[in-house]
Amino acid sequence: MEQSIPALLVAAILIFAGVLIAGVTNSSVQTVNDSWREMESISEDRLGTELSVVSTSVSSDNLEVTAVMGNQGRTPLIDFNHMDMIVAYEGTDARRYTTWVPYSETTPQPDNSWRVSAITNDYHNPGIVDTGEQVSLVLKLNPAVQTGPERWLILATETGVAYTVYF
Repeated sequence: MEQSIPALLVAAILIFAGVLIAGVTNSSVQTVNDSWREMESISEDRLGTELSVVSTSVSSDNLEVTAVMGNQGRTPLIDFNHMDMIVAYEGTDARRYTTWVPYSETTPQPDNSWRVSAITNDYHNPGIVDTGEQVSLVLKLNPAVQTGPERWLILATETGVAYTVYF
């Protein structure tokens, strides 16, 4: 009889520890499951991102570069604030520039920034570049761009897919 109380106490501790370990394991498995689902969703968005260069042009004063990109993928372009643009060019001052250029919605457009000037055929979701639509990106640079073959920009979408555009 004197050994039954300690045996019951040890059994209760073992049952409590087993329940606690099962709870922690279940929580860990749920966290891994949620992370896996999010990772698959991000991967699917990346696989569905496909842009094509429709056209590029430089303004007559060489201060603005316009790139028209077509969305050929199934992932829409939604948040331009989360997109990055890097430009490399030789300026009219004969210096080489490679710089990150921020997105801007302010008017007038500040120097060394880019904006969306238009989305063609934007009927389905206004302000979002869906499949089959084209977006015109205007990049305003200072100093001006010098003519030459080594001018390019990199556009990285919010899904992390990057495209190089020569202009």
